[in-house]
Amino acid sequence: MTKTMNDILGLDEAKCREIVDIKEKYIKGELTFEEAREIILQRFDSVTPQEFAFGEQMLKDDGIDDETMHEKMDDIIRLFDGVMEREHLELPEGHPIRSFMEENQIILGTIAEMKELLAGKFIKNRWLEVYDRLKEYIKHITRKHNQLFPYLEQKGFDRPTLIMWTFDDHVKKAILRSARYLDMDKEEAFLKMQPEVIEKIEDIIFKETRVLYPTSMELLSEEEFREMRIGEEEVGFANMEAPKGFLPPEKTEWSSGGEPSFMKDFSALLSKYHMGAGTDTEMDVAIGKLTLAQINLIYRHLPIDLTFVDENDIVKFYTDTPVRVFSRSAGVIGRKVQNCHPREILPVVNRILGSFKSGEKDTAEFFINKPGKQIFVNYIAVRDENGVYRGCLETMQDVEHIRSLGNKPQSAPVWTGSKADGGTEVEAETAEKEGDEGNTLEITGDTTLHRALQTYPYLKEFLLQLSPKYKPLSNPALFAMMSRVADFRTIAAKGGFTEEELLGKIKEEITKRNNG
Repeated sequence: MTKTMNDILGLDEAKCREIVDIKEKYIKGELTFEEAREIILQRFDSVTPQEFAFGEQMLKDDGIDDETMHEKMDDIIRLFDGVMEREHLELPEGHPIRSFMEENQIILGTIAEMKELLAGKFIKNRWLEVYDRLKEYIKHITRKHNQLFPYLEQKGFDRPTLIMWTFDDHVKKAILRSARYLDMDKEEAFLKMQPEVIEKIEDIIFKETRVLYPTSMELLSEEEFREMRIGEEEVGFANMEAPKGFLPPEKTEWSSGGEPSFMKDFSALLSKYHMGAGTDTEMDVAIGKLTLAQINLIYRHLPIDLTFVDENDIVKFYTDTPVRVFSRSAGVIGRKVQNCHPREILPVVNRILGSFKSGEKDTAEFFINKPGKQIFVNYIAVRDENGVYRGCLETMQDVEHIRSLGNKPQSAPVWTGSKADGGTEVEAETAEKEGDEGNTLEITGDTTLHRALQTYPYLKEFLLQLSPKYKPLSNPALFAMMSRVADFRTIAAKGGFTEEELLGKIKEEITKRNNG
């Protein structure tokens, strides 16, 4: 893998080897920081980001483990301060690297605001606004993991991405922990944590700017960046609108209402082998007959997330349901599953997969508790009719809502709807009684669009006028699919709003209509 990376970068391997030897001697304690720094200043007029990054990859081959590299990385970067070249990148609108850099500039403005707030009196509302933006920044990190890292790993650039993933994870945890302190009114603990949050964000931006982005530009082609661009909207952008440029002409996206490209590709493959005429041709499945279009619709309507990893630990498939437990994008397809997880949980992932391959176990189940959510995760060994391991199926589902149903009074229906919607007599009667009491419904983040439109049918038109990102609602097929499963928390994120912002606008519209 290293050879592939060096071939692409065209580096002076002797120089890289010398750089690595200095790093390695410092890591092993054979050189002090001052001694290593002095040698670097004497030996090199300049070191490119690509040479520095290639050195990280070579250290992996020399047996320096990830834990040690993570602990020493900040010091190693400081060793090359003043020697490592800075590259100014001029890129067109929509280029993935330009979008990453623009998001960083926005968040640096937020960091400057945080420093001002720390110098004054504590005002919770201003900090809440700041943390709305910081939580948005997690989209930047997620898109980097799902879109950029897979392309780099294909070039053999897997050590730096793994190390950076750990730093990213620390940033996310610091942001979310601070946000919890703020929500719980733990002012002292919150303020005490802010210097750490600022330092971690500034540090990751420094690493991205000085090493990741310049090396990415050298390793990846324009065609690969354009491919990467296709899946970016699926994750979303941090504190900025989705850029309009750098899209390949053949792009078809979920929001356009067109046939997804993977369905077209599969259709072409079926035709090549005379197995069908397209996505509407019925195929024999284990029990019954389904078209490819029906199969994909079924997957999109499942109330759980599915991911399939093959026997070689390669991610082959995931369901693109409108509501997901965790964000992901098509960049994970074809990627080692180990590269899709933070380093600290890799031992657990490998232990589960190892037990499946050995035949020791067939399932592994556990819960992940998040604020307002309880996520049930189930890993299932997939074996063929001969018992041979063929892969692993991962299922995820937020079961908090399901658990809450058990707390409802026995007399209350679990679901309400009109008779036309297929509700029972009792359910329909309950819905009618709710309508008799003023035809009102309290809309929350968990309310589905379908449920809201039963009481407030004008909200569909209101959403279409509110943001161009809600254009898919005008497509009857997509609307029929989305409205029953998409809640307002998801709809807010799709439109670039916070949940509170969207619910506030909706309540204003309802009040205006009622008073009018």
